[in-house]
Amino acid sequence: MDAVKESRLDEGLARIFGIAPDKAGVNLDAIRTKAAVSLAAYGKLLAELFARQKLPVPPPVQLQWWGEGSRIQVIGNHPDKLRIEVLLNGDGELVEAFKELELLHEIMRNAEQGSQFTDLSQHFNLGITSTGPLAFYTD
Repeated sequence: MDAVKESRLDEGLARIFGIAPDKAGVNLDAIRTKAAVSLAAYGKLLAELFARQKLPVPPPVQLQWWGEGSRIQVIGNHPDKLRIEVLLNGDGELVEAFKELELLHEIMRNAEQGSQFTDLSQHFNLGITSTGPLAFYTD
């Protein structure tokens, strides 16, 4: 049995972090780095998309996964809320990248909290601001 399977590291995580099948382990610093790089890249993609579509930022855009509809939703009263949702959910790569960001931040959060209880009522959010993207949790 290879080291990845022995360490119970999911093959998907091994792929995300570029771990060879004969190597084991992912440290928290690697996850933080991957999350930061992915957040910056996703923020850049959205900033370029918004600029091409003439979508103003500010006001900031708060994005969250809507589990009931299996899609990205804009939280709040952004004037272009529906248009942004159509643009984002119409692009499978943007949806997939959002879910990957959410996964990375959930892994980091759970690893940092260790055995502490994780509040399941909190939701991952992605904020798109004029100064760049940010990831945060809300109730």
